[in-house]
Amino acid sequence: MSKIFMNLRNIKIYNLFWLVALIILVIGLIQTNNEDTTFDINIHDTYFVIAHFYIALFLSLTYYLIGLGYWVVQKAMKRKLINVLTIIHSVILNGSFLVYWLVIGYSKAFFETPFPLFDNHQLINQTLVILSILILFVGQPIYIINLIIGIFKKQKKAIS
Repeated sequence: MSKIFMNLRNIKIYNLFWLVALIILVIGLIQTNNEDTTFDINIHDTYFVIAHFYIALFLSLTYYLIGLGYWVVQKAMKRKLINVLTIIHSVILNGSFLVYWLVIGYSKAFFETPFPLFDNHQLINQTLVILSILILFVGQPIYIINLIIGIFKKQKKAIS
């Protein structure tokens, strides 16, 4: 059992983000076969209709680029990041991904309506808004600050 936990400690943060990017892409490909494959945004008199696949593609690319940012700083530049900021950012982004899908599953399991023209997506919409605010105003600034500190922080010289 301890070998499993030791192997989990060796997982790098950029690999975690790349794994989530792959999962998002697979979910997007699976969802394209669904009958309701669009995401509709209504702003006053304008409707924006976006296919689920394009949203999944955008989110997958975003998670991939975040992982690439971590990889560049940690591997290519061989810089250390602040572990607390890295963990907070990872928990916010990957946790919000997990929470969103748990809310989707919960709403599909318990909030089915027999009337097809009335969709009760209030819980999903509220969750999406809260998670978006959390990601944009807390998670991403932490990511940017962490990368900037990692890039410009002086490295300790090795004692010879």
